[in-house]
Amino acid sequence: MPKSGANVRLRDWRQRAGLTRAEMAKMVNLSESGVKHSLTCDEERIRRWEAGEVSWPREEYRLALAEITRLNPEDLGFVPIRRSRVRIVPADEAADETTSAQSAHDFPLWQSGPNFSHLRDKRELELQLPSTADEETLVVPGRAPDGRIVFLSVSRRTFLQGLGIGLAGITPSQSRTPHIPSARRLVSTIGDANPIEHLYQVRQVLIDNDNLLGPLNAIPAVQQQITAIQQLRQETRGADRHQLVRLQAEYSEFCGWLYHDAGDFRTAQYWTDRALELSHAVADRDMTAYIMARKSQLAGDIGDAVTAIDMAEAAGNLARPGSRLQALAPTYAGYGHALYRDDDAARSELDRAHELLLDIAEDPGSPWAVWLDEPYVQAQRARSNAALGRFDEAVEGFQQAITAVPHSFRRDRGVYLSRQALAHAGAEEPEQAAGVAMSALYIAEETGSARIMNELLKLDKQLYQWRSTPLVAELHTALRSTVVKQA
Repeated sequence: MPKSGANVRLRDWRQRAGLTRAEMAKMVNLSESGVKHSLTCDEERIRRWEAGEVSWPREEYRLALAEITRLNPEDLGFVPIRRSRVRIVPADEAADETTSAQSAHDFPLWQSGPNFSHLRDKRELELQLPSTADEETLVVPGRAPDGRIVFLSVSRRTFLQGLGIGLAGITPSQSRTPHIPSARRLVSTIGDANPIEHLYQVRQVLIDNDNLLGPLNAIPAVQQQITAIQQLRQETRGADRHQLVRLQAEYSEFCGWLYHDAGDFRTAQYWTDRALELSHAVADRDMTAYIMARKSQLAGDIGDAVTAIDMAEAAGNLARPGSRLQALAPTYAGYGHALYRDDDAARSELDRAHELLLDIAEDPGSPWAVWLDEPYVQAQRARSNAALGRFDEAVEGFQQAITAVPHSFRRDRGVYLSRQALAHAGAEEPEQAAGVAMSALYIAEETGSARIMNELLKLDKQLYQWRSTPLVAELHTALRSTVVKQA
């Protein structure tokens, strides 16, 4: 039954924050409680609250409102229901005991939710602090209206629905990525050019774009390409269709990599598995070996030691003698063994990778793992040392890799820096860790790499005990201004 009297306090808070009802509803859904309870707040629900039609929302909505406003429900104009007698109430009015909002303390980065108690406008919303992503929460890049790359802590569901972008006007950049038409329009767009050759050329453009800007701009375009290829396969026969299957496999592998770098490992696994299936369809042994190695790399980043080892072994069995792929497989196997706490096996695999890399035969016709070099193997060795607790060796190894990595590989440099910072923290060197991390953060902002940001969020947790150290405090503040809390 509707209640009399408008909820002026709630309406005033929303208007002071500069939010529309739809934007406030989205904030409710993307709060910690909103994600936990799969809330479906919408503009109409906010209207009913402000109109006083609902005097006491359900507990999960009260919690979500407390998280985004840092105010008690009563301070937002809601009135607890007094249960002097039993009655049936609408679901939106179902009441529990009064739940007070958590007071605003100086929480660690990985524990705090966004503090909206002093919001002046939506711009301040973009500067709120996320909690560390758990297995269902991702830290992904987005682009703010002023062109800045910011990082969003979002639920995996939100990321899949909109590439993790959309809160407070944050939208993907469209100016730096070419729009890829569907297959139906592709032929008319490119004129007399061969569509398959055109798609290969665009893939290279997208790879170059990814190297410069990270996955933010590339994911939508790559998926559009895959859709176009699937459509072209319906209209093509013979050798051209076989070539399209190969092309779709290459795009799918690239898509898997983009989601990997964006921090969505489950979707990365899907696309990598899809690429593996298509590589078998075209009987491309090198491609299959490379994708197996990539599956090992992905498993290592997830922390699945056994799968990392097994996939690397499979890749090594498929790789041609003297190829880069033969050296790539033990590179990832070494880290898998380090995760498994097998020191001897880790050293043996990485030593073998080094030896194989020195004996690589020239193979200009192979497009796979062309980036594999000594600095890359050194970085993997350093990461393995860190996993085994040999932090001093890890710091030195990462420094060697960072010094030698090509300047064009900005994102790799950022990843190495972030992992070196973690090694410094493991060695109880907080100032060095924070200093190195600031350099990594700058690259993360440039490239939109969630891999770098996720490492830095781990670091922030490890450095909490040294939070009073000036450089550590400076890093913490910088992370606050870079990461947007969405879920």
